[in-house]
Amino acid sequence: MERTELYENLAALCGGGGSFVMATIVEAAGSTPREIGAKMVVLPDGSIIDTIGGGKIELQVIQDALDCLRRGESRTVEYELRPVGDNALGMLCGGQAKLFLDVHGPEKSLVIVGAGHIAQKLCPMAKVLGYRVVVLDGRSDFATRERFPDADEVICEQPSRTAAVVPLAESSLVVIVTHGHIHDEEALRSVIASPASYVGMIGSRTKVRAVLSDLAKEGVDQSLLARVQAPIGLDLGGHKPAEIAVSILSEIVAHINGKLESLKPAKPVANRAGSVAPVDPVA
Repeated sequence: MERTELYENLAALCGGGGSFVMATIVEAAGSTPREIGAKMVVLPDGSIIDTIGGGKIELQVIQDALDCLRRGESRTVEYELRPVGDNALGMLCGGQAKLFLDVHGPEKSLVIVGAGHIAQKLCPMAKVLGYRVVVLDGRSDFATRERFPDADEVICEQPSRTAAVVPLAESSLVVIVTHGHIHDEEALRSVIASPASYVGMIGSRTKVRAVLSDLAKEGVDQSLLARVQAPIGLDLGGHKPAEIAVSILSEIVAHINGKLESLKPAKPVANRAGSVAPVDPVA
């Protein structure tokens, strides 16, 4: 592919808000498929634009690029085109290549529904991690810039209208921590079918079962209910607002890095009839 055509594709991806990884060979020694400066774009579905030479090295680059995209982190990777070695790919070419995998995409946005004590602690912590933070609450005396000076946006709106007033994308993470289970349920109903990559709701297991059961009775698909992280947060044993905020962010970090399934017990599951059956013995 001509370099001009590649950059035209990149411009279209950036203009459309698409996510991708630009893989560039920054060092090459010995026998390698492409030279320094060769580029390849890896899209979220694993498809590519241009090539760094095909074969095992290209397949490994795609796999590593998708991991970078999921984590939202760029990094440098090294490959040895040899049968054995620390970074060996089982190839006989005998060369070495170093690539920079540069992640491009919309910044991660944490949408906090509810402007109470937990939200006040969660907002500045999330900013430390580099998230864009939006806080939404229907109470005008809570949804204020004075209470959330670190937030990128503070919206006074009912939780039931979350998805209507906050653009949600795959890069969005939604945390529902309102001041009542009715508002929690309204917020969850609003965002559950959104493209947000993470949706979590605070509450006891009893409340979670009730809310999920209500949505199941309304016909919400099981696959949507199953993706809700509720009760939200890893069980770190803390009960203070700041401690709960840490547990929520810990869960989000684990989710982004593909570690959540191994750290958190299975969630209650709502069946088609609307009842919710616990799937772990402590529920």
